[in-house]
Amino acid sequence: MQQLNIAVPYGERCVLTPSGCAVVWPFLNAKKGDGPYELFLDTNALSKVDWARQLPQHVRHQSILNPLPALMEQWFSNPEFRADPITRIDAMTQTLCDLGFNFRANFAEQQVALLRRNEAALKTQFSLIFPYVVIMKSLLSRKTPVETALAELDRIGQADIPRFTSSLMLTALGVVLKSKQALKLDGDTKPAYSYLDSFLAFQSGQKVEGSHITVPYLRNRAGDLNLWLILPTLRQQGYSFIGTPAVVTGDKVLHRLILRVLPPLLHVSQKTCFSIFPEGLDEAQCTKILQTVQTVGIRGDMTTEQRRQRVAALFELAKDFCANAEERAAVDESWQEWCLPGLGLDVRLD
Repeated sequence: MQQLNIAVPYGERCVLTPSGCAVVWPFLNAKKGDGPYELFLDTNALSKVDWARQLPQHVRHQSILNPLPALMEQWFSNPEFRADPITRIDAMTQTLCDLGFNFRANFAEQQVALLRRNEAALKTQFSLIFPYVVIMKSLLSRKTPVETALAELDRIGQADIPRFTSSLMLTALGVVLKSKQALKLDGDTKPAYSYLDSFLAFQSGQKVEGSHITVPYLRNRAGDLNLWLILPTLRQQGYSFIGTPAVVTGDKVLHRLILRVLPPLLHVSQKTCFSIFPEGLDEAQCTKILQTVQTVGIRGDMTTEQRRQRVAALFELAKDFCANAEERAAVDESWQEWCLPGLGLDVRLD
């Protein structure tokens, strides 16, 4: 994967299959190239494989599949999967094997060992998205002037908490789009804000989420956003991709909005960073989004206790955005049961 000094248009980094599933090479300054490709699958891409049959032959023959994001979601949310994970992984990958995709020997055993070895650290990493989902849901649910909401985000960006520019930029994007709900991205048929609105909506009938913020709601939203964040995070952690990595997803909020407008960047330091690519937004809108993170300073090294205090403060801050006691209890549960046990542990990929 070669780092470039130019932005590669989204149309050259995305293959949309007739099934509605998209393969996206997310890094803004890296071409898709001729392969090989390491494709990271979400849960739907692993269970509904029409997209694999529909891939252009030159992509399909150069692709190696990595279902880690899907397996993480299943490990965290599905007790039946955890009860017999090797059998279930073998069953989930069989159709893809029948289509000609290869998985290495003992793949299921190795994946289960990785998940067990890193469960606490992965849950912490996963749950750090939770507070920002709470903040985003709250800000986009209010009838607040755009400048007021952006000022609130600026305040969050200056707080003594973990400041994730990706999450701040995504929330700012939502605030800006909400103020112009008819805006459509280039070539799209639906308003851009509608994707984010649907993504944040409670789906009590489908995902056992209830009609307010719950741990399952936060887990499900973090699972989707994890696919946007996982490749730059893995790169920062030293993972060696096979060729050029891409993500496979049918979630429209990801491939029709987030991965288009807020793509990750390759940086020589290998640290996680994100950019903005207009895709139909005007200059003033992009400026408002960028201003949210321009004053977020880089901190030096911190002690274990400083890190714990800052992460705890992030969860406490999220509680200020909750609508009721039940939602605050869900944030407390997320902190105690998801984040705290693995705080300070590194993910071991070997």
